[in-house]
Amino acid sequence: MKKIVVVDDQPVLTGIYKAKFSTEGFNVEVASDGEQALEVIKRTKPDLVLLDLMLPKISGIEVLKQLRANHTFEAMPVIVFSNAAQPGAIEDAWAAGATMVLSKSNTSPKQLVESVQKALAKSSASVSEVDDSKPPPNDVREARHPASNTGGILLVENNPESRAIISHLLTRVGHRIINADGQHHAVLLSEVSQIDLVLTNRALCKGCFRSFCEQIRLRCPNTPVVMYSMDASAKEAEEALRCGISKFLITPEEFLDIAEISASLISESREA
Repeated sequence: MKKIVVVDDQPVLTGIYKAKFSTEGFNVEVASDGEQALEVIKRTKPDLVLLDLMLPKISGIEVLKQLRANHTFEAMPVIVFSNAAQPGAIEDAWAAGATMVLSKSNTSPKQLVESVQKALAKSSASVSEVDDSKPPPNDVREARHPASNTGGILLVENNPESRAIISHLLTRVGHRIINADGQHHAVLLSEVSQIDLVLTNRALCKGCFRSFCEQIRLRCPNTPVVMYSMDASAKEAEEALRCGISKFLITPEEFLDIAEISASLISESREA
């Protein structure tokens, strides 16, 4: 089993990536900052690293430079996976020794897995370890939803990278996305948009779960409201459910099934 380390400071993204790669048969470790990344990489000696550039403590560029300066990791595939906004960041990544540079906004989970497989195959003496003859099991699962269960989803998320990957998981099966960057914006959009389900990052509700649900349902009766967080406790999830949240997504596996969960809730609300 190939080992990879995913380095990103966004818990939602690392959760999704870890679940996706685990489904594809990889052994996955995660790190949330540059300092932790170097420690995890040196300890686990992975076959590949998936590296964001914008990291706390030590930047992704500096992590990459230190890896290339270490004989043990000088040839290890490192895929830079980032939406770095700093001028010259991508050029710096290539110069520091990146094996591949991908944009988070333009790369789907399936494409990311394929890129990792190609990088591993290229670095290996034998490409027979990578089997392209059958589709990734999770993509089969995501593609099977009937169109009648899709609808307009109001996605409340202010992180562009999280928004991009969640939107991809939803739109690939036919859901329509309306983006809001906060609770107030979401309420305003609910007044003028056709919405079948609301999907919101817990952090953007600031604890006002009941108020948010009431405002949404005043404008869109019976609309399911789904909340997600990778770092919420079970107690917080229970509180949100008591306040009217329809479902709380808290595990990486639920994120991979987000399209199916949304379709099911939309179907139930239409039958109510």
